[in-house]
Amino acid sequence: MNASDAAQYIGKRWEAGARGPDAWDCWGLLLHVQREHFGLALPELPGTEMQTRAVYQGKLVTGEWELIDRPEHGAGALLRGGREPHVGVWLAIEGGGVLHALEGFGVIWTPGRDLRRLGYSRTRYHRFIA
Repeated sequence: MNASDAAQYIGKRWEAGARGPDAWDCWGLLLHVQREHFGLALPELPGTEMQTRAVYQGKLVTGEWELIDRPEHGAGALLRGGREPHVGVWLAIEGGGVLHALEGFGVIWTPGRDLRRLGYSRTRYHRFIA
């Protein structure tokens, strides 16, 4: 995925549960980008937070998802700073940053150096193996 690929998503609106092509939520955008640009099929997440955490933990235990210390191109970015976790895709373009769908803004590109300014004080990166 390069800058022109990312640009086709920027500016699309945010909508809860949306899976494109004209609107996205953060998980829907991550699913789509991983499938279309990195050839990886990630699962839809179940409805409750407890079920979602169980899927997340299960993927880490089986090694399908791997926590990595430094972001790499295509890695999932788990952004935390408030109550609700948020996800995006780390892209090693323009110095590195996250492509994500943010409520109230739509799909945006945030340089890595600006994530804290948006309130994401804790970021974890994941390599998706399968």
